[in-house]
Order: sequence, then C-alpha cells, then structure tokens
Amino acid sequence: MVKFFKEYLGIYSLIIAVSVAVHFKCVFYGITNADDDVLIVGNIPFLQHFPNLLKVFTTDAFYLVKSIDLYRPLQSATFILDAQWGNNTVFNAHLTNLLLHVVSCLTVYHLLLRLDFKHRLALVGALVYAVHYNFMTAVAWLPARGDLLLGLCTFLAMLTFIKSLENRGWSNILLHLIFFTLALFSKESAVVLPFLFVIYLFTYDKTGLLHKKHFVLPMYYIAIGSMYWVLKEAAVAVSSDGSGVIPFIKNLRILPETVARFYLPVNISTLPAYKLSATLSGAVLISSLLLLHFYWRKCLRRQALFYPAWFLLFILPSMTYYPNFYSFCNDHIDHRSYVICFGLLMITLNVIHLAAIESKKIFALAVFLLLVYLAALNLYFSRSYKNPIEFALRAIRTESNSTLAYSNYGIEKYKQGEDLEALRFLNASLRICDKFMPALHYRARIFRMRGMSGAALADLDNIFSVDPEYDASDYALRGIIKADMQDPDGAKSDFESALRLNPTQVDAINGLHELHIPGGAINK
Repeated sequence: MVKFFKEYLGIYSLIIAVSVAVHFKCVFYGITNADDDVLIVGNIPFLQHFPNLLKVFTTDAFYLVKSIDLYRPLQSATFILDAQWGNNTVFNAHLTNLLLHVVSCLTVYHLLLRLDFKHRLALVGALVYAVHYNFMTAVAWLPARGDLLLGLCTFLAMLTFIKSLENRGWSNILLHLIFFTLALFSKESAVVLPFLFVIYLFTYDKTGLLHKKHFVLPMYYIAIGSMYWVLKEAAVAVSSDGSGVIPFIKNLRILPETVARFYLPVNISTLPAYKLSATLSGAVLISSLLLLHFYWRKCLRRQALFYPAWFLLFILPSMTYYPNFYSFCNDHIDHRSYVICFGLLMITLNVIHLAAIESKKIFALAVFLLLVYLAALNLYFSRSYKNPIEFALRAIRTESNSTLAYSNYGIEKYKQGEDLEALRFLNASLRICDKFMPALHYRARIFRMRGMSGAALADLDNIFSVDPEYDASDYALRGIIKADMQDPDGAKSDFESALRLNPTQVDAINGLHELHIPGGAINK
C-alpha cells in the first residue's frame, strides 16, 4: 500500500489539483431553476428525513410515485446524504458533484492504464477529463448527478472486470458486481455494460482468461436487471415519449454534434438545440478520423474497435426515443456526454500513439497549452450555472429555441418586481410553446395584478386544458381571481380543488375563510 501511494502520489496530486482548480468555483453556485428547484430546493424536508434513503428505490426521480418517467434512485439517495450535513444542501450537493468528478478522473487514469495506454497518455487522458468544457455541465448542474454517478460506476465496473480476469479471487468479481449495480441504479444507460464487457473480451483477446467464477456474472446481470425493471415499473409513470425508428432518425444529428463539441467549442449552451454548423463540423471530424484510421489500418490492433464501440453503445440507445420536452426545451443535453465521450477520448489517444506524437519533445508543451485552452473554456462556459438568470440568458444568447430559457428568465424578472420585462420574456416563451405551463402561470399572475382578470383566467384555463391535476397553486390563483370578479361559487370550487391536490395550500385555505366573511375581499 505504501509503495502504491509513493508511486501514484504525484500523479494523484496533479489530477486532483487540476480538477479542483477548474471546478472549485462551482461549489459556490446556486440553482438554475431547471429541475434542481424540484430535485433539491423544493424537497428539502424529504431529503433531510434520512429514512427516505430506502424510499427512493420505490419512487421516481421527483420522489413521487408515477409522476414522471425518470428513475434515478442512486441520485436521489446521494441528495439525501447531502442534506444530512448542515442546512446548506445546495452547497453540499455542489461539493459532492465536484468530489465525484475528481474520483472519476482518478479512475479514468487507472482504467486507461488497464486498457493498455502508456502512462503518459493515461495521465493526459485523465487531465483532459478533468478540465474539458464538455464535461463541465455534469459538474456544475446539480440534476446531472445521475450522469456523474453513471460515469464513475461505469469506469469502476470496467476496471474491476478487467482486474477480475487477472486475479482469480472473488474480491474483484464482487466489487465488479457492486459497481455494475450502482451504475444501473444511477441511470438506465448502464444496461449496455454487459455488451461492453463482451466486446472488451474479444477486442482485447481476453476470452482465455475467463474462469469458472465468471459464469456468475451473466446470471447476476439478468437477476439484478429484472429487479431493477420491476422497481422502475412500479415507481415511474408510463412514458408518453416517442420511441423507435422515427425518433432515431430525428436524433441522428446527435452523433456528429457530440463529436463536434468534444473537439471544438461549437454549440455549447445550457439548453442546446441542433445547429447546422455543429452538424457539419462533426461530420467533417468523423470523416477525418475514418480517413486517419484507414491510413493506419496496417498498424491498428483489434482493440482499436473497443474505442468506437464504447462511444456507440452509450449514445445509440438514447437516440431511439424523442422526449416530449424536446418540443419546448432543447434537442440534446451536454451532460449525457460525460460517459459517452470516454470513447472519443480513447480514439484520440490512440491516434496520438499511432502518430508517435507522445514521443516528440514538443508534446509536453502541446498538452500544457491544450489543458489551458480547455480550462479557459470551461471557466467561461460554467458561469452559466451560477443562478437562474445566468442560466436562462446563456441559453437565449446562444440562440436556443427554448421555451424553458425564456420562461425562466421571465419568472426571475417577475420575482424581482420587473413585471414588464417579465411579461416580454414570458410572451416570447409562449410564442415557442403556447401550452408551457410555468410561463402561463406567471403570466396569469401578472395579468391579475394589472387588472386583466379575463386574460389571467384564460391562461389558467389553458393550463388545466393540458393537465387538470397540474398544480394546486393554479387552482388557488384562479379562485382568487374569480373572487375578485364576484364569482364566489366558482372561487369556492377552485379553492376546494386546490385543497384536494394539496391540503396545506395556504392561499386556498385563506380564500375559503375570506369567502365566509360577509363583504370579505381577497387580496393576494
């Protein structure tokens, strides 16, 4: 153990120092009001109740049963652990994201070594992972916790699988099964891992190292996969998202754009939509990589197939569905590339090896300049995650056709008392998607304050035409407006509907009380 730390102390110190230096500022960021308001700030009492640690395995990602079709039990469990240390859960959550990223970078270094990359290239790969702007979203945006956990557990599952082939004891197999399980309960993308392990065996010619103990692995994958499926089906809502061939065709641009963003800072946004420039540049980069590999085809070893296999296995399954929120939010999300782009990293390191670049004297200087460049972009882009205003403005400035971005900015302006500015951006949000309920809710509030009761009621009616069970506060607001319009029966009905959805809804309780006071007026 002492020898191990002496050998790796300098390398560990460098990776940790670089990771922390680039991402430390994120620890002091707030939330963005893009899912983190629901996942953390809006559920602090739930998160602070430690016994809920087990409940997250039977609820969806919003800690409810069948409210959404996302299942993230390990993510939810780690948020509960964050909430146990003091009152600043947001700070704790950001700190945990940073720590997960640091450990992932250390694991990337060891995994690259086990995948037969030279020490020098493995260190470069880990440092690139530490500072790359493409992975910044996963660290800075709290709802990306699932991808951080998936990344770390995937790297560890792969690493322990390789070690289990070299050591016939049970310890590495048991560790492998633990990390596979954690990866699966981090995100459903982990279902591709058994295929990745098989591809590794054949591309690295390791099938001869399999022994009897390894026969437990496929049985365990099936058993834990079945258990995961049963728990998920009981916890999440039935998905209404499109899936199949048509969504896959719609999502084809994810391939070139993911490649483009890994190599070039194109279409980097908090809420990116597809852009022709990113698609074309990605297509050129893919063509260039294919030509390079054709040129070096005689030098390529079979294990070079493992690198694109990693990339494709993690990106292709996600392309077969087209979530409904793409209609009002964005076409793809950068934090997903945290695991996917490890394949591109391996391809790049292999190209450097084939070109014998790492042996040239200028290599160290080139790596230093590259890291400075990547870190500078990381520092610049990560500012978008400081608060809701910065988050929304960044998306708007990068020409994202995002209802969410315009709505979030309008909501923040409303909270700051700038009603006209808020109304302008809420209107812009609703021009993109006229049924976007958060924008309708806050526009209704502004209309009511400005004496436009009819317009306010129309927006609230629009919300309930989409989802009659959307939110108790909308029924309470509609009840207040009806009371203003001298419609006590309508107001009473809405207040009662609000209390049916949320028995503690304060405005509805107060509204019903006011209705029973002769001549009472509601001024909310």
